[in-house]
Amino acid sequence: MTASSETRTDERYFRRLVGTDVDQALAFFGGDYDFRAPSVRRTRQQTHWDFAGVGDERMSLRSSRFLVDLRSDSRVDDQFLIAWLRSGSSTITHDGESYDLAPGVPVVLPFASTYELHHRDIALNLVHLDAGFVRSLTGDDDFTFDVMRRPTADGTRVWQSVVRSYSSTWLDVDHELPATAERDIAEAFASAAIAAFPQRSRWRSSVTGNGPEHERLRRALEYVHDHAREPIGTPEIAAAAGLSPRGLQQSLRRHLDQTPGELLRAVRLDGARADLKRGDRDGTSVADVARAWGFGHLGRFSATYRARFGELPSESLRSR
Repeated sequence: MTASSETRTDERYFRRLVGTDVDQALAFFGGDYDFRAPSVRRTRQQTHWDFAGVGDERMSLRSSRFLVDLRSDSRVDDQFLIAWLRSGSSTITHDGESYDLAPGVPVVLPFASTYELHHRDIALNLVHLDAGFVRSLTGDDDFTFDVMRRPTADGTRVWQSVVRSYSSTWLDVDHELPATAERDIAEAFASAAIAAFPQRSRWRSSVTGNGPEHERLRRALEYVHDHAREPIGTPEIAAAAGLSPRGLQQSLRRHLDQTPGELLRAVRLDGARADLKRGDRDGTSVADVARAWGFGHLGRFSATYRARFGELPSESLRSR
């Protein structure tokens, strides 16, 4: 038996379902998460599942529970999914690596890529963010997150602050939200995700292969991404990767046709562009953004920025 309700208020929809039929649960969840050849083992005499969600075209907040042992392939191509476990256990396997979800710790699930899931009596919270909406905020049509990596402590605080501040308002479908408030909340969640969760750069994703050199190079790219705002250079990047400075230079040249300095400058430029694209025109200074990303000379920063992106930093800020 399944009880369901679906209503619409302002631009948000609200949906709630409760049931005991496994096939109905698979049909419902499989529609959103593209379950492929799911395998289910009962863990109790009577199965229980439920779902509640409130969303619009930009974002949805969801909670679900499925008290079975479920294995399946899954794939979502148009939304970034941020998930954290309330109870039960869940293992996600992607690109040959397995990750156990930790209770209360949010991660971004794989995007536009098939992954394996193994849920056991799970209760799960999820935030769905439309990929096009998030990318419009970053100004990068290819933007994506580096999946299954935990946020830093600061990132976790940013994310949890937004969840605490806005979830109750978003979920309260008995009170109408003005269109501007609805967009502001969706933008707050998307901006918090961008700030909190590691992002996959085209350099990191371009390193193909599974040999020791590839892994060291990925560590170098990860270090540059995580520390680009800091005064780092070739020695620090090489040490983080477990390479000598010369070994780092050779590896980068061989796989990415870049020097360490070129890599660091490109990551910093992309970070500055993202900050300018989502910055408040009245409250954001190009000079402050440049300094935050390690560019001490504003004129050279502007020239380098224009050469890379075809517009001045001030133009990126005004396009917000």
